[in-house]
Amino acid sequence: MKFLKLIYGYVIILVRGENLERFLNLCKSRKVYMEKIRYREDGQLMAQMQAADFFRLRPLRNKTGVHIQIIQRRGMPFFFLRNKKRKAFFTGMILGGILIFFLTGRIWNIHIEGNVRNSTGEILDFLDKQDINHGMSKKKINCSEVAAAVRKNFPEITWVSARIEGTRLILNIQEGIIPQKTNSNTSPCNLLADKDGVITDMIVRRGIPVKKPGDSCKKGELLVSGELHIMNDSQEVLRKEYVHADADIFISRQISYYQEFPLKYRTEIPAGKKKKEMYFRFGHWYLGLYPTLHTGQKRITEEIPLRITENFILPVWIGWTETTDYTVKEETYTRKEAEKEAVRRFHQYEKKLLQNGIKISENHITTRLTESLCITGGTLLIIEQTGEKSRIT
Repeated sequence: MKFLKLIYGYVIILVRGENLERFLNLCKSRKVYMEKIRYREDGQLMAQMQAADFFRLRPLRNKTGVHIQIIQRRGMPFFFLRNKKRKAFFTGMILGGILIFFLTGRIWNIHIEGNVRNSTGEILDFLDKQDINHGMSKKKINCSEVAAAVRKNFPEITWVSARIEGTRLILNIQEGIIPQKTNSNTSPCNLLADKDGVITDMIVRRGIPVKKPGDSCKKGELLVSGELHIMNDSQEVLRKEYVHADADIFISRQISYYQEFPLKYRTEIPAGKKKKEMYFRFGHWYLGLYPTLHTGQKRITEEIPLRITENFILPVWIGWTETTDYTVKEETYTRKEAEKEAVRRFHQYEKKLLQNGIKISENHITTRLTESLCITGGTLLIIEQTGEKSRIT
C-alpha cells in the first residue's frame, strides 16, 4: 500500500478556518478520502491525501471558506516534476531499465552439479556444440531436449534434470555405475611374455600355466597355454580343446635410471612494492587502468562476476591484478640442496611409473656432484604386468 502511494503521489495539507468540521463532512460525502487526520494545538487541521484527490477540494473550500495549504509533496510524480530539467538522468534510467530487461531474458550462467566422471568442461563443450551457450535467449532453450541430449551423449549419466532459474541454466546430474564390458573375443589364444624378466605372481583364470612364480621368462616365451588336453582313464590324450587364455601375470625386471641437472640455477627475487589495480571485463572486452606488463614483472589476476541475486548473474566481471617487480639472481645448489632436488626428481619419475601400473621394488642408484652437474644414476628393479595374446591357429 505504501508503495502505491509513492507511485501515485500524495500530499500533506494544513487546513485552517472556522468550518473545519463542515469541511470534513463534505469530504466524506464527496468520497474525498484523507488519513492521518489530527488537530494541532493552534486549532488547525493536518491530513494526508492522494495527489489526485487534492484537486477535488476547490469546490469544498469555496463552500466552507477554509484555507488549504500544502506542506509536503511526496511520491514519483513530484520527483519527476522537480527533476524535469535533468533529461540525461532520466534517459540513463530508461536505458538502464531497458538493458536490465534485456539481460534478464538471457542465460548468463550454466551451472552443472552432481557430475563426477564427466567434467564440467566436457559437458559445457557438448552444450556449446548444441548451440546452448552463455548469452543466449531463454526462449530458445527447451529444458527437456537439453536433458535428453546430455543423457544420450554421456552413457555414464543415468538421470538429468534441466531448469531455468533467473539467468541460470541449472543441470542436476546423477551418474550410475558403468557396466564392465565383457570380453566378447573368445577366440582361442595363448599368453606370451612381452618382456624378459622373472615371474613374481601369476593368477590364471583360464588356460594351462606353463610357467610358475620364480621362473624366468624371455620375450615371446609361452606363459599360459590355451590348449587343453582331455585325458581318458588311462591318462592318454583323448582330444584337444582350445580356449581363450586369461591370467594376471607380473614379472620383475631391471631397468636403468639416469638424471642430471646443472648446479647453477636462476631464482626470482621480489624487488619493490606490489602494485594493485582494478579492471572491468564485459565478455571479451577489458576496461582497465593498469600498465602493460614489462620484462622483470609478474602479475596475478583474480576475477569475480557481478550478481544482483543468487540466480541473476550479470555478464560483467570485476578483476584485480597484483603486479610485482622482480630481479633474476643466479644461485648454486649446495650438496645438501642438490641431493634433495635429485630425490624430488626421482619421486616424480616414480609417480609416472605408478600411473602406468609399474612399481619399484628395489633401487640401486647413487648421486654424485661434478663441478657443474648433479648426476643420479643406477638400476631399478620394477614389477609390472605382462601377457601378450597370441592367437591359436
